[in-house]
Amino acid sequence: MKRIFYLATMLLCVLLPASAQGLRHSVCVVEPEYSDADKSLMGDYALYTARAGMRSASRALTAYKNEGTFGSGVVVEHDGKKYILTNLHVVGYAGKATIIFQLHEKTVRYEHCDVTNIASTDLAAIALPSECEMIALPVYAGEIEEDLSIVAAGFPELANKPSWQLTRGSISNARVDVDSYEHASRIIQHTASIDPGSSGGPLLLKNAAGKYEILGINTWKAFYREGVGLAIGKEDVQAFIATLGASKTDASNEMEPLRALSGEDWLYVFRQLPDSVQKDLRETDWHLPLDPALRTLAVRDSLIAQKGKAAKKFERSATHIVTDMDNMNHVRLVYDNYLGMNQQVGLQVGHDWLGYIATGVQITALIEEAMTEDEIFATKLGYKTRAGAMFGLYVGGQLPIQVGKYMLVPRITQSAGAGPMKTGNIYGGFAILTDTRIGLDWRIPFNSVDLVLGLHYAMDWQWTKNDLKIPAFKPKSNNEAFNQYLQHGVGITLGVAW
Repeated sequence: MKRIFYLATMLLCVLLPASAQGLRHSVCVVEPEYSDADKSLMGDYALYTARAGMRSASRALTAYKNEGTFGSGVVVEHDGKKYILTNLHVVGYAGKATIIFQLHEKTVRYEHCDVTNIASTDLAAIALPSECEMIALPVYAGEIEEDLSIVAAGFPELANKPSWQLTRGSISNARVDVDSYEHASRIIQHTASIDPGSSGGPLLLKNAAGKYEILGINTWKAFYREGVGLAIGKEDVQAFIATLGASKTDASNEMEPLRALSGEDWLYVFRQLPDSVQKDLRETDWHLPLDPALRTLAVRDSLIAQKGKAAKKFERSATHIVTDMDNMNHVRLVYDNYLGMNQQVGLQVGHDWLGYIATGVQITALIEEAMTEDEIFATKLGYKTRAGAMFGLYVGGQLPIQVGKYMLVPRITQSAGAGPMKTGNIYGGFAILTDTRIGLDWRIPFNSVDLVLGLHYAMDWQWTKNDLKIPAFKPKSNNEAFNQYLQHGVGITLGVAW
């Protein structure tokens, strides 16, 4: 969020009452509760949003799906009912939460409490059971002025567990202009220390009677500056509390469009969008980490509505040429067999440019069966193995075709290399080698990489010292210095692309 990051990977917590000691009866730990199905969905989208370049959203989804995530909250009251007020990004997509009050003499837990309301101002409310005796805090009714003494309360993380923290400071900016958070009518900047886990906890003022009142809800910390905490102001807090008891608003419902679409299928949809749209989706601010994924589907639907022909390219089952692939790296093991006698094994490391151009470097081991002759009597002395190590470059073109969930890639590449050759224990000189390969790759999505399987035809030109005859090759020219050979074969490819 424009260099301002949600405290602690999205989940933070706080408490407050009438005295510093009594605040523990008003400020709590909030632990969102997720079903296994929701955790699985968020884990799936965490993987594929990361592959789409949405890394902050991916980290947030990973935090939500992990056990032990938490934030802070404070008790408020409306129409005779008590609620926990916290940040929306603390509860995330959870429909229920566990509320924990860490009192000096005991710990009080309320499990499976309903998340009743959420708001775009990053606020959420959780209903407490009727038997709850914890103390609700009022919202401050006066003016918020700079240099006002304040207190921040909450449960930031310490040794992977929520730990009570009460810190003091002052209002350093009564109304901050934060472009990335246009939904809030007031953002308060203060100097009280807050840390990951403090999100959702209250920013407090002690009134003339010595009682604490809520000035705002701590939501962010500017990690690139010292002593900069940011809280949603009392105006938004009061307006949100006034809505409690009305119809329920549930963030978990926002996941519905994604429940029938796997993360892999969503990534396919994302990659069909124009590059400029993909860039905007990566950079747009979000309140909940699935927002970019949901916006992707909204853009898709808009494009389909504008131009019906666009629908086909968003269907994974439709066969079509992929026109907007990302750049990818690849590592490939290539094997060529020439007429059963000569063989070549190579390792290629390279880069695919937008799916159409492949370039890289290669190391090749070439093994040939060569016939030796007695130079005086022209007597054939038998076959000997001739081996060499070739070092070179390759370049080629390819055409990615989407077929269901897989991709077929017809490709042609040209490589060139050179290296030393040996025959038995005798140095065999130097060889120059070029290979033309025409084939078809089959790309299979697998976790964070694509598995590449390929079959190809290979044509090999070789220039080498005129000391041995290579029967499997067709000699094209020779003189006293070197021979030029041509041979044909078939080969296979095994690799990964990412």
